[in-house]
Amino acid sequence: MPAMPVDYPVISTDDHIIEPTDVWRERLEAKFQARAPHVIEEQGVEYWTFENQRLANSGLSAMAGRRVEDYSPKAVRFGDMRPGCYDPKARLADMDADGVQAEVCFPTVPGMAGSLFAKTADQDLALACLRAYNDWLADTWCAADRRRLIGQVIVPLWDVGLAVAELERGVALGHKALSFPNDPASLGLPGLGDPHWDPLWDAVEAADVPVTLHIASGAARQSLPLDPGAGTPAQVFITVAPTTNFVVLAGLLFGGVLERHPRLRFLSVEGGIGWLAYIVQRADEVFHKHRHWTKTKITQPPSVYFRRQIFANFLDDPVGLTCRHHIGIDNIMFETDYPHSDTTFPRSRQLVAERFADIPADETRRIVRENAIRFFRLAA
Repeated sequence: MPAMPVDYPVISTDDHIIEPTDVWRERLEAKFQARAPHVIEEQGVEYWTFENQRLANSGLSAMAGRRVEDYSPKAVRFGDMRPGCYDPKARLADMDADGVQAEVCFPTVPGMAGSLFAKTADQDLALACLRAYNDWLADTWCAADRRRLIGQVIVPLWDVGLAVAELERGVALGHKALSFPNDPASLGLPGLGDPHWDPLWDAVEAADVPVTLHIASGAARQSLPLDPGAGTPAQVFITVAPTTNFVVLAGLLFGGVLERHPRLRFLSVEGGIGWLAYIVQRADEVFHKHRHWTKTKITQPPSVYFRRQIFANFLDDPVGLTCRHHIGIDNIMFETDYPHSDTTFPRSRQLVAERFADIPADETRRIVRENAIRFFRLAA
């Protein structure tokens, strides 16, 4: 059966900003300015530097528009990137070309959930840099079109009281979600289900915003085995990267946080959906067979909490789509992952038409558009 055309724009629930060099320029007090993240060049390579760390922009993070034959993890200069990586107006033009109405944006330099600042020794500096990022995101990036570029607040993870205050400030700036580490323990912090975070979850519920958990958003950037000469390790890492959210989801289902906070909503980001049907079924089985001796923290089967409070997105997951009714049509959403190497750009709407050719039109529209509008409280 030929692919049916999708005659409406889709909404992407996961895309990334490659921050331009001026994000922190002149936004901090004089005493912090020289120590803010900034770009240096050494031997032809551009690096972000912050507190004795050097962070190059990986080529795999800026592959939008390139042929797969040209993919490379080598550091990429701003001048060699597609402008849509770092320029919001160019991003909007690429979204137009790709049939994308709106996208939810994740940071790069701060870490996808602010992990760069979580281990900074000078917490006053870290807080100033984090707040400056949230300001820049609102008044520069999202300001290019607030209905289409959807910002997320990052918070000071080292202090729950400060985190609550920054969440509330970020929501007032117009940000639509909290981007949070999928594995806080990797940063030396309590796990997602720990009551330590309850004041923050109370504030999230009060603000009526969701929490996004991107794969690999725990520990700050690490050296990855991406040397082609190493053979299979790079391929193995890229293949299994989505599985980081498998354990995260199980922890949420059994950790008690969803029972304590029934209006809290989490989105598993870039982990795909094909595995969800099995893990929820497996969790229910474990609950029924093992809840007595394990002294479980929850009172209902995990599937109840999942349907009510857990959501997930995907790029190209035809296997997952065959399981959509087991997962729940309203619990899954589409993403384009621009400008990372997994991106569906520039053929996102064409891909949707192909993958959803045998799926009823009303289900397609919910998955690639309407669920995101409801979840992030977007303008239709």
